[in-house]
Amino acid sequence: MRNLAQQIYRNQLTEYSKKQTQKEKNGYSSRLGWVFVSKDFTKETTKAVRTYGSLFNVSKDYTYFTPNTFYRNDLRRLSTLRWINTMSVDIDAKNGENEGITLPDVQEAITQAGLPMPSLIVQTPSKGFHVHWFLEQPKRSSDKLNAHYSRIQACIAEMIRGDVHAVGPERLFRLPTDENTVFHSQNRVSFDMLCEWFQLVQEQNQVDVHTYKKGFCKGYEKLLKHPAVQKILEGVTKGQRDTACYTLALAYKAAGYDEKTAEAHLHNWNQKNTPQMHQIEVKRKVKSAYNGHFHAPSAKKIRELSGMLFSYVIWEEAKPREERTYSHIEEWEGDVLAFIRAQGGQVSGSQRDLAEQITSSVDAEKKIPYATFKKVVARLEEQEILSKKVSGKGRGASTELTIVNELKAHRTQSDASKKEGQTPSKINGFNSNTIKDTVVGGTALPLFTCSSLALRKDTIPPVSLPTYSTLSKHAPIPGNVPIAFVSALFNRSFVDGRFIFRAWGKIQLAFKAFGISYHSLAATDEYLRLAMDAVAVTVEKKGSMIAGDFQGDEPFLKYLFGTMKGLFANYRSDQLTQFVEEIEGLGDITLSHVGMELEDELKASRLVDRELVETKLAEIEREQSARQRRKHYHNHTAFELNSNLNQFKLFMKTDN
Repeated sequence: MRNLAQQIYRNQLTEYSKKQTQKEKNGYSSRLGWVFVSKDFTKETTKAVRTYGSLFNVSKDYTYFTPNTFYRNDLRRLSTLRWINTMSVDIDAKNGENEGITLPDVQEAITQAGLPMPSLIVQTPSKGFHVHWFLEQPKRSSDKLNAHYSRIQACIAEMIRGDVHAVGPERLFRLPTDENTVFHSQNRVSFDMLCEWFQLVQEQNQVDVHTYKKGFCKGYEKLLKHPAVQKILEGVTKGQRDTACYTLALAYKAAGYDEKTAEAHLHNWNQKNTPQMHQIEVKRKVKSAYNGHFHAPSAKKIRELSGMLFSYVIWEEAKPREERTYSHIEEWEGDVLAFIRAQGGQVSGSQRDLAEQITSSVDAEKKIPYATFKKVVARLEEQEILSKKVSGKGRGASTELTIVNELKAHRTQSDASKKEGQTPSKINGFNSNTIKDTVVGGTALPLFTCSSLALRKDTIPPVSLPTYSTLSKHAPIPGNVPIAFVSALFNRSFVDGRFIFRAWGKIQLAFKAFGISYHSLAATDEYLRLAMDAVAVTVEKKGSMIAGDFQGDEPFLKYLFGTMKGLFANYRSDQLTQFVEEIEGLGDITLSHVGMELEDELKASRLVDRELVETKLAEIEREQSARQRRKHYHNHTAFELNSNLNQFKLFMKTDN
């Protein structure tokens, strides 16, 4: 909450309240503002705060807040508004409105309306949404500005299925929390840009929405094919050439073209201008675009140059959990279940002590908040996944938590991962889909499966998942091993957590020999499939628990390590062979472009297979050298033939 608040209010709130003597000495600051929080929409439960500490403390007991601030602490009215910090819209899902609306639906509506990406989206208990755009600079409230704000707010609400009656910069919105924040980005928008957007919609009479949609461009890669950009590419007249050249250079840059290719295209485009620019000016504009800090062209400039409707927005993917400040409650559910499972399916102690022991699966330094822990336990108890027994009272009370439905527990973790867009390999514990999914470690793989990456889904009978009472006889399943790999062993009755952990260690060592890190291994589907193939091959040679021909831990693990190294060596060799075949058919310019892309990959801090990229780059250099030798040989041979021919002619002439 504190980080979000600082993004919204910046220097309008202070860390600590001023003493009265300081106020008398320094005067009252016109920069600061009051934030109102409320338990509901009635005045009786409203409270005003002016420091980040106060806001953080009261956020636990209050439900709503004002993203914009006021100069009075006793009256939340439009007339007392001081700073406008956000443009906020309420999307209701009550009384049959927007029934079944989802976050992707909201994002699509925002995109289709031509609006920029929001800064924050909060989901309400009724399954509605509060959408906020943080302004680049706060706007000082005035009667004229407030009225225009409400007009823009109502227009946005109409375009994205929001509540057109819930308008006004003084309104309350739901406080963002770990649990209800469903989208958060660092994006900010200028109020002037929103005004321009509103004006453009007004020019289309605010009715013909489809006409506006025709001007929308979705994605950088489609910029150059958009009708408005195509119109500019047909050539411009004097007075537009400089701006058009710079704008088009940025369009080529955003679309992924290198500087030299963009310059070549723009020299051809310059021939269509009346009159043409000097070639040196084209070169300068391209160089300025590629060396500057702008990544893409201005939508406004494209509209002005083409005289056509144009807008675009690029949605960023949701950040992975390790890069977010907040964790959703579903993610904490998985961590709580993994903690209880690691203790044998049952834990006991004071709730605060238990919460202190539970950390995030992606950040060991991040512990579950006590309030969140209580919510998670209540949710899991309501779903009949956990049973809770409390003995004693007060500080001496002890709580016993027991997993009573293991299958539901796995399904809960699976659903949470799908909601976050994570790959199954990042989930602690089992996944309920393991009894159905035959590719990522569901039912047992056929013993005759060898090194094929394409595993058949229609030839394997389902295997029942043992109950927790069976598992409890062995060491618990390690939570940091990908579920796909766990299932590949588990479905062959390798249920001891110690053995699974050792097997995964052998896989890690095999990949480490090729320079592949653990995080890259666990996050790459092809690598996980190779690991499962290695299990299948090893089972075929060294037996399995389910078949009753198991030859022992050490022979199995040793063979697994060697098999994994062999499979990955073949996999990498196949990739290189395919790459060499592809570059042999490329032209010289394209080949050079591929080489530059590989060099850029090597500069990245995180690279999955650096050795493979380096080898590919070496193959490109070999191919370029071979082509130069062939050209030199061809020219040298042609020169010798020409020289011999001249000597022959001279000899014949002399002889005659």
